[in-house]
Amino acid sequence: MQLTLDISDELASRIGNKSARLPQIIALGLREMDAEGASGFKGLADVLEFLASLPLPEQILALRPCEQLQNEIGDLLTKNREGSLTDDEEQQWQHYQYIEHLVRKAKIRAATQLTQA
Repeated sequence: MQLTLDISDELASRIGNKSARLPQIIALGLREMDAEGASGFKGLADVLEFLASLPLPEQILALRPCEQLQNEIGDLLTKNREGSLTDDEEQQWQHYQYIEHLVRKAKIRAATQLTQA
């Protein structure tokens, strides 16, 4: 499908040399919009916003991905094990692994705080 859009000059400058990745950018944006209102985090921005709010250790330990994200990660995990990830899926898999790394570090620190209290 071919799609023609009218966008602002500011947005066009932000796209810059990323035009080849517009399908992926749109897919990520749609996924974020679909996940709005769901409980749990949807991506890196949610995790960073949550951590920036300086939550209590108990809140950090309760942090979980939303159900939709859990399903997406499960699908990517299966494809990764089978060695059938596309390039876009590989990049998405790396992104989720990074988010998981940040969440695990935060949970380790939260658990340490609770045991020291």
